[in-house]
Amino acid sequence: MSTNRPSTVEKLLTALDCMLVDGFAIQDKTLLEKLLTSLQDADVLLKTIPITTHSKWFSNVLNIYRHQTPVSRNASIHLYAFALKYLAILVKHNDDFVKLIETGTVQSMINQLNVESDLKESSIFNAYMSLLQTLNTHKRGLEYVFQEGLWKIILVAIRGLIVPAKYVEIQSSQYIANLIYKSFVYEMAHYCDPLLKELFYNLNLIDNLISNHQGIKEFFAYNIYVKTLILSLEKFIGTEYESNVVQNIINKYSLSDVLVNIQRLLNVNSILLKNYMTLHLIFDCFTVWHHSDMEYVLKSIFSHMNKPNNIHSYKKVNNLYTQAIIYANISNAQLAANTIFEKELIIGQLIPLNKCTDWLQCSNYENFKYDRSYINESKYILNYCNNYDFIINEVAISSILNIVDIVHVLKQVSLDYLINFFSKLTEQFLNSDDWLEPNQDRDSIYYKFLEILSYIFICWAKVIECKSFTEIAIQDPLLVPLVQSHRQFFHRSSHNSTVLQNGLKLISTALNKMSKENIQCTDHLTDFSTLCTTLNNLLLDTRPEVRDSCLQCIRSIVNASKYSSWNFLIQLVLEKNISIAVINTLKHDNDPFVRSKALECLEEMVSVSDIWEISLKDSDLITHCLNLMQCESEGIIRRQIVKLITALFVYNELSDNLFNEICIVMVHISIKDPLWEVKTFTYEFWDSVIHKFIGESCKQNNTESLNNSLVKLSTTGCLHVLYLALKEEHDLVVQKKAICLTKELLTSINSTNNMCNLNFKPISEQEIFLHNIIDGSIENGFGSKEKKSRHVDSSDRILNSITTTSDCELLPSLKSFNHSNIYPNDICLHQKTDDYLKINDFLNFTYKYDFNECDAKTQWVISTRSGLDSMLDDIIGQSQNCFIEGADLLDCH
Repeated sequence: MSTNRPSTVEKLLTALDCMLVDGFAIQDKTLLEKLLTSLQDADVLLKTIPITTHSKWFSNVLNIYRHQTPVSRNASIHLYAFALKYLAILVKHNDDFVKLIETGTVQSMINQLNVESDLKESSIFNAYMSLLQTLNTHKRGLEYVFQEGLWKIILVAIRGLIVPAKYVEIQSSQYIANLIYKSFVYEMAHYCDPLLKELFYNLNLIDNLISNHQGIKEFFAYNIYVKTLILSLEKFIGTEYESNVVQNIINKYSLSDVLVNIQRLLNVNSILLKNYMTLHLIFDCFTVWHHSDMEYVLKSIFSHMNKPNNIHSYKKVNNLYTQAIIYANISNAQLAANTIFEKELIIGQLIPLNKCTDWLQCSNYENFKYDRSYINESKYILNYCNNYDFIINEVAISSILNIVDIVHVLKQVSLDYLINFFSKLTEQFLNSDDWLEPNQDRDSIYYKFLEILSYIFICWAKVIECKSFTEIAIQDPLLVPLVQSHRQFFHRSSHNSTVLQNGLKLISTALNKMSKENIQCTDHLTDFSTLCTTLNNLLLDTRPEVRDSCLQCIRSIVNASKYSSWNFLIQLVLEKNISIAVINTLKHDNDPFVRSKALECLEEMVSVSDIWEISLKDSDLITHCLNLMQCESEGIIRRQIVKLITALFVYNELSDNLFNEICIVMVHISIKDPLWEVKTFTYEFWDSVIHKFIGESCKQNNTESLNNSLVKLSTTGCLHVLYLALKEEHDLVVQKKAICLTKELLTSINSTNNMCNLNFKPISEQEIFLHNIIDGSIENGFGSKEKKSRHVDSSDRILNSITTTSDCELLPSLKSFNHSNIYPNDICLHQKTDDYLKINDFLNFTYKYDFNECDAKTQWVISTRSGLDSMLDDIIGQSQNCFIEGADLLDCH
């Protein structure tokens, strides 16, 4: 082995040789997969190894595999699978692939495969598929696959296994589909002829299936061929190759004949129904839709709908409406512009849901029905629904979820239709006699429709998110009827939490959408007042998920009040004392996520000056939050408190006393909080402080003002926080935040032309103090106190607590610990404990600081914890028995 090779190359060759040693076994079963993943991006490294060296290693692998014994079989299988995946990495570049063909390596590795035995091993099958998929990535590899007929192994595997494992079925179908598609991309479609002939031959071979229709296994295998063809054709929908596919596949191999044959099979076994309908849909997408009207299309696609015999088959057919809409939008420009076509398909989806309204007997509302005459085959659906009312709930829910999946591709006209449909449907429900009846049992119509209503709320919210509102749509009946219809609904304490959650999310979504698009809504104060009262009541609900959703809705109301057309909501929030109710939730709720959501609401509220000045300024909100930081064990709550305080500072003028108190607490949190994420959010606060103090001074290019601002940053502890983060912070994410903020500050200072007139000594005169600053021994700067690392202190406290407490006392003590000081050395957050860094000291330190060090640290951590060298060392070490049995390798990987 050449001594001038990089050490990593030598380690790789050594590790590969170790795998050839008899009895080699790996402790960490994922280590070899991690190695392969790392080698995917190691092209430069791999090119330094001669092809002959690799070829020799592969030859040794084959020798071991061919001479396996019952004892060594398992190890040899894993070695062969690894070698196939390693070969896949080497052949991803055309030049290396050609060299490996010339040495016979590729042929030898593939020829070793035994379809009947080897491909039943999942590890070998997956590895072989990795190799074939890699060959599909360049033209030379694709030519090799077709010339050698490597795809035949996949079809043989499907046919040979009869009922293949799921991994064989999925990967085989996807690979064949990708192979056919790539042949068109590389202008090699003619290479596909043998493959397509084989595929269509198997699809037309139905006589034996009809005569032996009890053979379910054979039907399963046939179904895989159908799925393969579906995946292959779907790849071309909406691409530039559509016309070529119609000519070279659909017409050339007579897909219409295949559909006829499958229909014959359906008469003896309905297992093919879903794939038959999907294939028919694709056929029409490529051919009929381009030349015929929509009624013929619907008739041909859904002609089989008069024969569904159970809920599953009906749901399969119903799902085709969704596919039809998707295909129409990506395939046919004429149909994509045809709003009537899409609307008809949507109506087809909604028929089961509309059918549900037949249950409701209304006294205060006239029954509404939608015109179904456009749907040529709707009689099949209606007939089915009429005969199977007991499954209508499940069918309706399936229809709604289908619509949810395609909302993002629907036209605005279709979205308008859905909004109107849902609005009338829910209004009809809420005005029905069933709604008014008290004490209904779980099997009543009321509860049956209530289950559907939850899914309607989900779909309705999704529709509103995708709907574009214009000035013309100002009068559209959306939000006000929504509030009017649901205000009484939310009063029902008997509703399950999912319905309430989805209903509240719907209101929140509508508020957010309407306010952002400045839709006027000022004439319905009574309705919104009732809604606010309801939300106040729901904050006392016993279910935390309901309280959480209620707070999200309140937050949306407050956020909407910031827009000019929605300012009336501010008065409602104040009149209903919603802010005080939210504060009480923060103080007394026992669920940390609900309390965190309450803080999010309060963050919105303090950003609205009227709510802050009138309702919150004289409350104990800030005092409570600052005190809570001292002992709150939940990091998510401490994080939200930091965000709330930041919003308070940004949007309001604070008194000097309050601002100073906040800064003292924020200094402690920035330096000593146990959770890195909380510390990270404090830099948003310091960023706001810097911009507020420095921004105006820099704009005016006022040296005196800049000097005063720097003094303020020093006295607040901002410079002190940045200095300690640059010098001592262990968490790289936090340190990067500090670096970015420091750079911005220095850029602002340097932008002042008269920087030399600032009231501090020039840097050159202060350089003598730099060494002392870095050592932490300067006396007139920030103090000479020796500080223990927060990590060491925290771990010492926890270990001491555990080791000195008996088992029976440990749990109660940990529980009480949640209400004690979470900061090291029992620091009081309200008390200033450090002498903050002076301006001169900060500038001198940053003048010499290497801002690139953090990036270097990050790369070092990555390389030492998960690098290629580390993995190779472990593989070599295990082969030499350097690891203790059962050793944990997670320290490196």
